Amino acid sequence: MKKRMIVLAALLTCSTLLGSVHVYAEENEKNVVETAYGKVQGINSTDENYQEVVEFRGIPYAAPPVDDLRWKPPVDPEKWDDVLVCDTYKDIPMQVLGGAEVEPYKTDIYYDGVPKMSEDCLYLNVMTTEDSLSSTEKKPVYVWFHGGGLNSCYTFEPEGNGEAFAKNGIVVVTVEQRLGVFGYLSLPQLSEEQGQSGNYGLMDQIKALEWIKENIANFGGDPENITVGGQSGGTSKAVAMVASPKMDVEVDRLILQSGLNYDWPFQTQESAEERGTSYLGDLGLDENATLEDLRNIDAEKLIDNTSSNYPGGMNLDGLYVTYESTKDAINDGVFDDISVMSGTNMGEGSYPKVSTADDFYAQYKELLGDLYDEYDFENLVKVDDNTAAMVSRQLGTYGLGSYVSRNLMANRVYGKMMSERTDGKAVNYTYLFSQCTPESMSDLGTDRGWASQWAWHTSEMWYAFNSLREGVPEVRQWRDWDYELAEKMNQYWSNFIKTGDPNGDGLAFWPEADENMGYIDLGAGISTHDEEMTDLEKLMMDYTVNCFNFPVAE
Repeated sequence: MKKRMIVLAALLTCSTLLGSVHVYAEENEKNVVETAYGKVQGINSTDENYQEVVEFRGIPYAAPPVDDLRWKPPVDPEKWDDVLVCDTYKDIPMQVLGGAEVEPYKTDIYYDGVPKMSEDCLYLNVMTTEDSLSSTEKKPVYVWFHGGGLNSCYTFEPEGNGEAFAKNGIVVVTVEQRLGVFGYLSLPQLSEEQGQSGNYGLMDQIKALEWIKENIANFGGDPENITVGGQSGGTSKAVAMVASPKMDVEVDRLILQSGLNYDWPFQTQESAEERGTSYLGDLGLDENATLEDLRNIDAEKLIDNTSSNYPGGMNLDGLYVTYESTKDAINDGVFDDISVMSGTNMGEGSYPKVSTADDFYAQYKELLGDLYDEYDFENLVKVDDNTAAMVSRQLGTYGLGSYVSRNLMANRVYGKMMSERTDGKAVNYTYLFSQCTPESMSDLGTDRGWASQWAWHTSEMWYAFNSLREGVPEVRQWRDWDYELAEKMNQYWSNFIKTGDPNGDGLAFWPEADENMGYIDLGAGISTHDEEMTDLEKLMMDYTVNCFNFPVAE
């Protein structure tokens, strides 16, 4: 793997007018589709297993948010007259580097370096097939939002390759949107200009869904059958978008991978403005600078990921975000008609960091309060000095000791809660991903090794998208079971996107997360669970209900 230095300034490209970056083709060439703004032409996959897949890379869904459009709601792109050849991904949004410098992401995802960045980033990619383009039978649509919080990452990462979904008869759309300071900066100056400020990235998402609703039928997609999915930060984007009163596009299903942020509050507009003002100070800028001056600053000079005030979250602006937390939107019935698939990975999330058995029991006694003695915890969970740290991490994944609601039990309880509040109408499915990606000899004993990473955050995407390819990434020597598990997981996901039910021929039965809080474990094998809960699971449930204020029946 060649060495590289990531220099932010070198990753930037100049913002250009929409017309000047287009390359055109003759209209009589294949894979040409009409959109509301002009014709676009896609390219066939070069993978011999997916040659029927057609991808349209870099379709503009809004005008470049540059110059006077920086920190403003997205507007329609200019129309074009000729055929826009969509054979190249556009520059990724301006962002902090995030996982690009951290393992395993540095080697597994950013092995070719970080793509060029630009403020001119409001593009989406559509993946379909030749048959879908020509068929009168419209296919279900899967809209994907990448992870990375609201600060980093991009749509065409290798693990998010949607070719397998497309081959399964799904039209896949991946959306770039403004991130970080460009997507979520709030300032008094901006609020005075617009009535509120921040949430520009969320506005981009809604704009993209409006484009999809209007245009996706021409790509073979059904605008009345839309599933929205995301991983980690992408789930926050998906859920906030669905809950926004500005969102008029109906979403049928949600896929939330490592990101059921049930009780996560939004910052107020006032606190967001204070944070934004402090961030200007951290940059050495005049906190009272005019918007004209701020919009004339070079993009790279606005990014400082060392600042604790770096803008990277939505705020309660009263227009695009009106609920104080996701929980409030859920309790108001926003998600009652939306089927949800959600889950977590073994080893990710929060848990008490312990080194000895005494430390383990002391921390859990403080954490559990009265539940500690009620469930006779010291006899229920046995550890010694050698196993204490590992067991604590396992319990955090399953739902005990975690203060992050993406753990397994939180997902299971969410399903139970939604089943109760809708009398079984809301259908939910929950998974635990426990497969560990194969490690190379050079990984052993390092921070890339199995002992450190377990089923690391984001690794399930290789399998859910069935994007495993020989030599991609170079460090992973995929085994037969990896390929088989990926085939099965992609089929589960595809079935859910199509019908709201992941089950199908040749697959182990996946029970609903309803009154029995069933789930499926996708790992070294596939096992399903909807039997009567053990005492440890009952403890996890009681802890989770108390921790996140889930309104469920006993």
